[in-house]
Amino acid sequence: MIRGLYSSANGLLVQAARTDVIAGNLSAIGVPGYRRDIPTVSAFARTLRRTAAGGAAGPPGAVALLTPATHLDLQPASLRHTGGKLDLALDGPGFFAILTPAGEAYTRGGAFRLDAAGSLVTASGEPVLGQTGPIHIAGADVQITDSGDLIVDGARVDRLRLVAFPPRVHFRRLGGGLLQPAAGSPAALPLDPATHVRQRYLEDANVNAVRELAAMIAALRSFEASQRALHANDETLRTAIEEIARV
Repeated sequence: MIRGLYSSANGLLVQAARTDVIAGNLSAIGVPGYRRDIPTVSAFARTLRRTAAGGAAGPPGAVALLTPATHLDLQPASLRHTGGKLDLALDGPGFFAILTPAGEAYTRGGAFRLDAAGSLVTASGEPVLGQTGPIHIAGADVQITDSGDLIVDGARVDRLRLVAFPPRVHFRRLGGGLLQPAAGSPAALPLDPATHVRQRYLEDANVNAVRELAAMIAALRSFEASQRALHANDETLRTAIEEIARV
């Protein structure tokens, strides 16, 4: 019965964590280039040890708790024409490089603008990096080629720093759609030549509202099931205690 209480309570915590992740995805559905989080659940390593020691059921012992986690969905999303001359999207894998107080970070969101000093920056003000550092634009006619070259008033001034990462790199979020590889991750790679920069386009968030709402409903139903199981275990334990007291 005690094991049942722990299992049910753990189920409540896991499903609550899942709903938080899904709610975060839904709230960012309008953020250009946003990469959705995929909620996952994994058991503690001791579950494997117990299974190896006693077969499928394992020997009696402490309940095997589940831990909620997430990983980033890097699948591309659709490109949307905006007409903004500093709106950029990547058609293919890769990231724009951004300078932040926490070091170099990366994004798929290309809703850029010029600040008062003529620097190309993100919507929240972080400098966009070129091959030689932050990009400065002094001119009216700005053209950006498929390879990321910046042509200002007919002259090439810089090239966007565009990078890719090997599969299964773990990122942490910095806010504002910025990502940074976790400590110990492989270094950034040169961009795939098949990736092209699209000027006057933005990439949508890779969040499907219908899919996320369906996942939210499933998580809420699982939460309710764990809640009912917790109540049933609690009632059974209460009855057992009352019966023992009578004896």
